[in-house]
Amino acid sequence: MLLLNDHVFKQAWPGLVTGKLSDVAGLVVAPPVLGLLLSLFLADRIAAGTSVLLTGAGFAVVKLTPAGADVASAAWSVVNGPSGVLADPADLVALPALGLAWWAWRRVAAAPPLPDGLVSRVRVLVAVPFAVLAIAATSAPGDTVESVNSVTVADEGGTRVLIMTDRRSYTSPSGVGDWTPVPETPESPPASRQRKTEACVPDDPAHCYRVHGDDLSDHAMSAGEGRLLGVDETTDGGQTWRTAWEVPAGRWPFVLRQHRFPRGFERPDELASVEVLVRAVPGGHEVFVANGAEGLAVRGVDGTWRRVPVVVAETGLEIRPVPLTAFGRGLGEEITVAGLIAQLALLIGMSVAAGRARARTGRGLAAALPAGLLIVCAVPLAGLVPLLSSSNATTGPGLVVALFLVGAGIGLTMTAGVLRRSRVLVVGAAAVLTGLAFLSPVFGWTAGRPAERDIAIGLGLVAAAASLVLVVAAGWWAGRDPVQRPVLKDPGWPPPPSPR
Repeated sequence: MLLLNDHVFKQAWPGLVTGKLSDVAGLVVAPPVLGLLLSLFLADRIAAGTSVLLTGAGFAVVKLTPAGADVASAAWSVVNGPSGVLADPADLVALPALGLAWWAWRRVAAAPPLPDGLVSRVRVLVAVPFAVLAIAATSAPGDTVESVNSVTVADEGGTRVLIMTDRRSYTSPSGVGDWTPVPETPESPPASRQRKTEACVPDDPAHCYRVHGDDLSDHAMSAGEGRLLGVDETTDGGQTWRTAWEVPAGRWPFVLRQHRFPRGFERPDELASVEVLVRAVPGGHEVFVANGAEGLAVRGVDGTWRRVPVVVAETGLEIRPVPLTAFGRGLGEEITVAGLIAQLALLIGMSVAAGRARARTGRGLAAALPAGLLIVCAVPLAGLVPLLSSSNATTGPGLVVALFLVGAGIGLTMTAGVLRRSRVLVVGAAAVLTGLAFLSPVFGWTAGRPAERDIAIGLGLVAAAASLVLVVAAGWWAGRDPVQRPVLKDPGWPPPPSPR
């Protein structure tokens, strides 16, 4: 229900019902997932009750207090990209759904135990990743700043900045806050107008600004990189132009992946500088640029550019520019690749160990077989993740897949019975270090060092290849002392010598 509602129902039938449906479904699914973690330390009944109470208390704090909503937004943004959670007491009508979660626990507790521990482990391995992906899968934000203009207010003796979103219009005297919704009227909607992609300083016609997003063709979109978000400036009437502000090309992929556009960038006008306003103020002039899903870019009187959000609690509007650097954010794709690299390293290490074990005992293929079969299944599983989440870049779903692959690979390999479990753990640890070696430069890229993603990926592959030496050494060591199976002898063989 979470997956369908966030990705299908909300887009097809936006409104009160679909808005509350995710709250209801989330309150049913969250307690079992939290209870599973708590059951590692607490008794099952205590873990179940605690998970229901914690889920309800956390939901109430988030919906009743702005501070709780801010903490939830920050935490959710770490694992799922930029997310905004609004305090809305009306959402508390979904709290009775916790009773359904508790009823489900009571049904499970009263049922006879599963006959085989393996069946229970398989159900957990299958159900938990999809449950976590469903909780982490949220719909893509739809609000964008589509245009920016000015409006004269006679009572105030000046002008206000007027912006239009895809739902309604707002005005502000400063253009950086204090937004007021424009009263809606039953009149027919205004006719579409041509966007103002270039504007000049009122007192200096030779000093003008133009946006980079004036060309939104497919070619410009693919070649523009960060230049889709940017502004040019001229002081000689357009004879020469220079870049006044833009998102650096090296940070463009990081900005792009933090906006949860499903499987690609299909509507470039939602993430581009599309309209510009120049307003004369005492001491100089100000520039306001409509950046779609990135909110506004504003040049102050002192010439300093900054990106500003557009937040109106009254209507639930929240359009925030994403950070250019944020350690560890938006790495779902890379973390999934790291999980595949770790699984491949485990296969290499176990193959080396299996080869040496076979030389000593005549058997060893079973040691590497589980890792090989799992990596064959891992590739389609990794491709399925983007279908279950709003983007393949969010950290949460990628982390779930990576942990599942590494944990299942090591666990299945330990059950083969060819190598000692302690030695399999050493090989698994070396494989995990290989995956982390690949991720280290990529984490640095999210913090701005290096600035280019391609450089970080190249450094990560070099580091992972170098770590394979440790994996091979661990596999060679693990195969040195395989498990010796006792040889069963027939008590009637060999036959006793016959009397002469």
